[in-house]
Amino acid sequence: MLKMSLPIARKLPLALIGSALLVSVGVGLASYMIGSQALRSSAETNLSTMASERARQVSTYLQSVEADLAATAQSEATIQALRDFGSAWIQFKTDPTAEVRRLYVDENPDKTNLAALETLGTTNAYDVTHTRFHAGFRNQLAARGYRELYLFDLKGFLVYTVNKGADYGTSFAEGGPYAATPLGQVVTQALAFETKEELAFADFAPYEPTGALPASFFAKPVFNAQGRKIGVLALELPSERLDDVIGDRTGLGETGEVVIAGSDGVLRSDSVFTDGNDALVTPFAGTLLETALAGTPAIGEMSDYRATDMLVASAPIATRGQPWAAVAVMAKDEVLAPVANMRNMMLLIGAGLLAIVAALGLLFSRTITRPITRLTGTMETLAQGNLDVEVPGAERTDELGAMARTVEIFRENAQKINQMTEAEAAQVLANQAERAKMMTSLQQAFGDVVDAAIAGDFSRRVDASFPDVELNALARSVNSLVETVDRGLGETGEVLSALADTDLTRRVRGDYQGAFAQLKADTNAVAEKLGEIVGQLRQTSGALKRATGEILSGANDLSERTTKQAATIEETSATVEQLASTVIDNAKKAEAASKQAQSVSETAEAGGRVMNEATAAMDRITASSAKISNIIGLIDDIAFQTNLLALNASVEAARAGDAGKGFAVVAVEVRRLAQSAAGASADVKALIEQSAGEVSGGTRLVSDAAAKLTSMLEAIRGNTAALEAIAKGNREQASAIEEVNSAVRQMDEITQHNAALVEETNAAIEQTEAQASELDRIVEIFTIDDKPAAVTPKSAPAETGIRGMQQKLKSAAGAYLTRGNTAVDPDWAEF
Repeated sequence: MLKMSLPIARKLPLALIGSALLVSVGVGLASYMIGSQALRSSAETNLSTMASERARQVSTYLQSVEADLAATAQSEATIQALRDFGSAWIQFKTDPTAEVRRLYVDENPDKTNLAALETLGTTNAYDVTHTRFHAGFRNQLAARGYRELYLFDLKGFLVYTVNKGADYGTSFAEGGPYAATPLGQVVTQALAFETKEELAFADFAPYEPTGALPASFFAKPVFNAQGRKIGVLALELPSERLDDVIGDRTGLGETGEVVIAGSDGVLRSDSVFTDGNDALVTPFAGTLLETALAGTPAIGEMSDYRATDMLVASAPIATRGQPWAAVAVMAKDEVLAPVANMRNMMLLIGAGLLAIVAALGLLFSRTITRPITRLTGTMETLAQGNLDVEVPGAERTDELGAMARTVEIFRENAQKINQMTEAEAAQVLANQAERAKMMTSLQQAFGDVVDAAIAGDFSRRVDASFPDVELNALARSVNSLVETVDRGLGETGEVLSALADTDLTRRVRGDYQGAFAQLKADTNAVAEKLGEIVGQLRQTSGALKRATGEILSGANDLSERTTKQAATIEETSATVEQLASTVIDNAKKAEAASKQAQSVSETAEAGGRVMNEATAAMDRITASSAKISNIIGLIDDIAFQTNLLALNASVEAARAGDAGKGFAVVAVEVRRLAQSAAGASADVKALIEQSAGEVSGGTRLVSDAAAKLTSMLEAIRGNTAALEAIAKGNREQASAIEEVNSAVRQMDEITQHNAALVEETNAAIEQTEAQASELDRIVEIFTIDDKPAAVTPKSAPAETGIRGMQQKLKSAAGAYLTRGNTAVDPDWAEF
């Protein structure tokens, strides 16, 4: 009822405004949904790539820490330092812990930097060792970015640290003050290891001796050159090192970042968007994190972190303890900001167009409703009997002018009726009654058409046939008006319906004037603009497919380089064949040496018989020599006693002065010993003469043996020459083997490089192909004119950028190979 009570002057502009509003809202919603979906997919792909890349970087860094720990534990400096510190530790008489803390902590001149003190300037064994090794460990700590380096003996005592914290010098064994800490746990594990390959790891946790800051620990047993375990080396890794690894926020906008979360749902890294340190403080929980911790990358949304709606991508990180996950986040508002800007722009443009349509509709409706209102007022005045009123609009050439002229005829006829006689008046009244009947029919027909038009149905027409020409002209004028409105709105509706059905080729083709001409122009302009937008989207989709083609081309190039690797393997095979030839030559030389060795063996047998005789003679000489040895021993005893008695005599002379009894005793003893020595000397002389005869015989035998040995020497010289040739061949073998090993190592590095590149390229191709297919699917639902699209100058830089990226990859790979082994085939440089 409210809708029927509105006048046409309001219904007509409201209908035009409603149609324009419906078109604007439909087009805006479609554009917003398409744009937001495309931006969201692009942001999710970027976040997923960031999370995977940061996860790989963290894994690589942890592996580098483990490699550095292993290299340090096996270095001579660490082995020597741990041995010397352990030895110096047990030399402290009372309490080693209290002693070292007194020297390097309590009496340290620089309490703010305990690590600065290198030496006390004493000869203390611990201080000497500390002076020798402290500077090197301190420099390693600064270069690697670790917080602390620890050395433990086999009993669990912390015999050395760089920074001399509260745990310095204490016991980490069971029952010690720090046995239950993460460092104590990894030390206990490392002390139980029996091989140098094993390693203990503790996840990040607060560690009180270093200010309760988050710290992770790596520990490894240290073995000496004999394979005996002598202690444990441990490193403390601060959470800031993870911040350095993942800190690059390039490509993450104003609100994006990458953080590391542990299996307990708490961050292991610090966020740049908070004031304090978030490590082990800020929670980060949810199904996305749980999925990544289970080993599967995930993408989605969350609103708990930073109290903001976020797009989130997570990737797993494998550690020696509980798993971690790299999580890339970005505010949803920032991701959809371009779409929001486009939405706001479309709202502004839509509001402007809507205002224009409203103004045009109002003007158009006023051109129709105002004359009708004036004409209706005139007709009401005539109905009241005022025949002097002037009928406006008769000069118009449209349907309203025809209606005004018809009313003018009614007014003139009414004036004539007033001037007629009664009979004429009766006739006129009869005619007037008939005219009123026709007017009633006309009004009913007009009312049906107007009511249907008000209800939005412009298919109704004034189909009554009147005997009055003017009424028929009026009916035709109304029908023409309704037909014009119906045709204009019908064509506009067809275009809007086609737009709703994604057909952008339909246009308003009719010939219109005034407001309908403006409506036609605005409707066609909307369709043209949407066609341009969809055309540009298709061009973008085509460019994306060409980019995918470029990436596939790069993969094909990689396949060609793999073929060249096969050629290099063939050359390596040729080197192996050459090595086999050298081995054959060495075998021949070894055979010749074997024959010469046989001759030497025969000569050695003859020499052996001679040497047997010489041995018998030498045995006799040995027997005589044994007797001589006994006599010589006796003489030695006599000499010793003589010297001793002489010494006693001297002492007695010094003490007794004129007392001569001691001298007499000594003199007698000396004479007795002298006689014994004389007898022994005679025996020695006889034995020596006998030995001389034996030695003479032995000399002759030895001369014969020398002659035999001379011939053996000649044979040995031949063997030596052959063996030298064999050694030279072996050196050639070693050189060839080294070249093979170098080539194989280079091939392995290149293969790994290729594998990584192929994996990344395949991932990029899959993601790009999925996005291109999705974009094609969205754009293909629209139907536009198949006009050749003008090539915009922006497409060339994009293609050039992809080709430039390929050139950079080739240059980087070429530089990588240039630093490789020179034994690699030069053709590999093309990689």
